[in-house]
Amino acid sequence: MLEIAYAVALTAAAWALWVRRGTCCIPWEVPITRTIRRLALSLLLIAPAAAPVIGRLFWEVFGRWHLNDLVGHIAALGALAGSTFAGMMRMPAMRQRVETLLYYPFVIGVAVLVFLFWPSGAARSPAKDIFHLNARELPGHGWFFAYLTLLFTLLLYYGGLNAWVALAHLRGDPRARPVALTWMTCVGLGAVGTACWLLPFSGITAWYDFGRISMCGCVAAFSVSSARSWQRKLDPWRGLIRATGARL
Repeated sequence: MLEIAYAVALTAAAWALWVRRGTCCIPWEVPITRTIRRLALSLLLIAPAAAPVIGRLFWEVFGRWHLNDLVGHIAALGALAGSTFAGMMRMPAMRQRVETLLYYPFVIGVAVLVFLFWPSGAARSPAKDIFHLNARELPGHGWFFAYLTLLFTLLLYYGGLNAWVALAHLRGDPRARPVALTWMTCVGLGAVGTACWLLPFSGITAWYDFGRISMCGCVAAFSVSSARSWQRKLDPWRGLIRATGARL
């Protein structure tokens, strides 16, 4: 089940990146394309299969395990911040608040996450899955609990901002409503995934894999909706694009 979810999500992300390949020079579109890349990267880095390969490589270089998870978590935060940035840039009244609401919390939050993770017991455990560690038995477990607390706080913060931006667009431009509804769905899936990842630390492992399945659903939904949104924007110009040979 998990392998199928990963295949669907990564295929959707690859297709969306191909469809949106012409957006790299369009300032109001490129944040969404970067968000898709970050979501796919995060999905790959936090996969259990990444630990024996990428995680091992990081251990050989830095002497710490689960750095792939750390980078994956940062990429997920960057994706949430990027999609929120894209929405806020379409709201003239909010453009002056981007640094305060998005940039400073991200920079400070990531710096503290690295600081908390480095001495934690998770960084010294070669276990395959960071979310399946018995945190209470780890040396330096206090650092790891602080790391998880901050990580989930940042995820909730950026997820809340993302939902707020989506709701603002739902009340505004009708053309943005399909994408805004998809954003709301993705935030919901992300909340489910976060809850499922917290369960193992409470001793409940039955629903553990649904965390990654929810994230796969989030990546697939966001990727497909972003690709379709770009295609709809290009539809009125298809004839001109074919005539000029433009790559969009």
